[in-house]
Amino acid sequence: MEFFNHAKAVRLKSHLDKYLVADDDQETVRQSRDGASRRARWRVELVDGNAHVIRLKSRHGLYLTASDEAYLLGMTGKKVLLQASANPLRDASVEWEPIREGYSVKLRAKGGKFLRANGATPPWRNSVTHDLPHRTATQDWVMWDVDEVDVSVLEDEYLPRLSNASSLSDSSAPNSPRVGTPSAAEGRRKSIFAAERRWPSLASDRSVHPSGRQKLQDGMEFFTKAKAVRLQSHLGKYLVADDDEVTVRQSRNGASRNARWAVEFVEGKRDRLRLKSCHGLYLTAAEEQFLLGMTGKKVFQTPPGNLAAAAVEWQPVKEGNSVKLMTEHGKFLRGNGGSPPWRNSVTHDVPHRTATQSWVLWGVDIVDITVSDPGSGWISPASSFSSVVDDYSGSPDTGSPVVRGAGAGNMSMKQVSGIEFFKKARSVRLKSHHNKYLTADSDEQHVIQDRSGSKKSAKWEVEFVEGSENVIRLRSCYGRYLKAEDEEFLLGVTGRKVGQSLPRKLDSSVEWEPVRDGMLVKLKTRYGNYLRANGGLPPWRNSVTHDIPHRHHGWILWEVDIMEIRPESPPKVVAPPPMELERSNTVESDVDLSSTSFHLRSPTHMFGEDSYAKKSEGRLIYYSVADDDGNLSAEQSFQFKGQGLEDLSEKLEDVTDLEDIILCSKNIVNGKLYPLRLALPPNNATMHVVVVPPTSTVANEFLPPAPTCT
Repeated sequence: MEFFNHAKAVRLKSHLDKYLVADDDQETVRQSRDGASRRARWRVELVDGNAHVIRLKSRHGLYLTASDEAYLLGMTGKKVLLQASANPLRDASVEWEPIREGYSVKLRAKGGKFLRANGATPPWRNSVTHDLPHRTATQDWVMWDVDEVDVSVLEDEYLPRLSNASSLSDSSAPNSPRVGTPSAAEGRRKSIFAAERRWPSLASDRSVHPSGRQKLQDGMEFFTKAKAVRLQSHLGKYLVADDDEVTVRQSRNGASRNARWAVEFVEGKRDRLRLKSCHGLYLTAAEEQFLLGMTGKKVFQTPPGNLAAAAVEWQPVKEGNSVKLMTEHGKFLRGNGGSPPWRNSVTHDVPHRTATQSWVLWGVDIVDITVSDPGSGWISPASSFSSVVDDYSGSPDTGSPVVRGAGAGNMSMKQVSGIEFFKKARSVRLKSHHNKYLTADSDEQHVIQDRSGSKKSAKWEVEFVEGSENVIRLRSCYGRYLKAEDEEFLLGVTGRKVGQSLPRKLDSSVEWEPVRDGMLVKLKTRYGNYLRANGGLPPWRNSVTHDIPHRHHGWILWEVDIMEIRPESPPKVVAPPPMELERSNTVESDVDLSSTSFHLRSPTHMFGEDSYAKKSEGRLIYYSVADDDGNLSAEQSFQFKGQGLEDLSEKLEDVTDLEDIILCSKNIVNGKLYPLRLALPPNNATMHVVVVPPTSTVANEFLPPAPTCT
């Protein structure tokens, strides 16, 4: 009963996400997806003398009634109808007992049966009966979600007025205003506005409070830390400001400067913001209709002084992981779909159809913009973003963003470094927008995309380049580096090959600069191209190239998954002065050693900072395993902090799950293997070793010859 105790009107939603509606024939009760209709609203009446049951009254003034008539001859389930009871106070057929089940309710009729929303094929589809579900598959069919509806916002638009004897007024009352009169129209506008502000269920069915009451959730959290954002519609397109400095539309090009909107907070209104385009104009909800005779009004870019301030203010309303941007009149910014002229258009409207509820939802991408030398007075007190805007189109040679417009001569925008994604990472995985991982091919030459991120070939070790804070190298499981090659991927087509390579000298072709884009990164070569994950048909499918994209800007964005964390750097050790014996005599005359103080100091070269760091981090070991025929596996690596050959052998036995291994090194001249007998190389130098199992044919060469009988 707690779902109904304080409710004057409710909507009942079945397990099929359809609403219980009273049909216009004033007899039939069925299910419908249109929850915004007046037919889906039911007034709640409590029963005097019985606190456990309720009555549900439709907009026609008729009660929801459990009849004794069979729905289909020979089948279980009886009809549920609308009925005008002669004496509702004594008619048990119009009484329903709510029984709570989690966050849903079951409505039990007088005979112990439950209100049931049927599915499957006709005649069951969309029908409503009362029955006892005996099958497990139909247990949920008697469950209903309750949306409480505030009557004060529905009296003109959604529900008729009720008589004085009821909890609501009846629209047929003589003193009620006629629909279409100025007072009724004004009341309807006010009611719709209030409904959208207080009860988002009238425009959307997505956010349901556990108690059944729906609340307007503040969506400012998406913008509080943002200087600029991108807004992505349900169609996967971005809100862009056209270059005519008037039109606002949708576009798939989210990397354009036109898709960036500066965020300004409204002084004195903590739940309002303004969105400023790259042209310095504000996103404005106009009063002009988009199409004559159709719902939906235009959205423009306008200077702030042309319209009232409220027209450029938007209230973010949280809806799951998305937001709705509401105007002062309770309408929402809407990204339209369908055929022209609706395709790619943007309006503000209240969606009444179930199919268009998601059209007012927007995903928010925070764009981090770094401003170099902003100067005094450049950022206004009311804004967290400059009037000088960024341009992500990039120059042909570098792909770096440049600033255009007034003031660009002494101000510039810089790309945001993405090195923070890699600073603490020893190894990473890179996932493309196709949800595939950058993978080193087993031929040790090519690079591809693969959906399996659990393979060792999808793991890349991160190496930092000395002398550069924002550049990295990526090393595959085969010990080869990710390389941007100069060779074209396909003759006559843009895009050059990316492969694995182990050059004799590490040069700029294996160096990559991470550039941050929201929570993703772009990996830029030293020549301005970007690592790109291609889609489409073969030979593009699953291929990886480096290029400057002119169409598929999302193809150069990568998600970084940290696989191994780099150990913290040890604290710096201040080297004491050289060891020496200092003698300070307390008495100038003869004294014995007991009156003399000694200070022992260590030499710098023994415990210097570099040697301490190397000692704490250990050395890098690259190893491969020889099979029974002497063939070597792909080389892998790990960090080793042990001291001698015995420790290294134990570590490799744990890593390879082998026993009694023979640790060998490969002669770089003739390629032959020879066992390691002495100590490890000094100074924690990197080692390349070969693990030889005792069962391998190679191991026989290292065993002592068997004694011969004489």
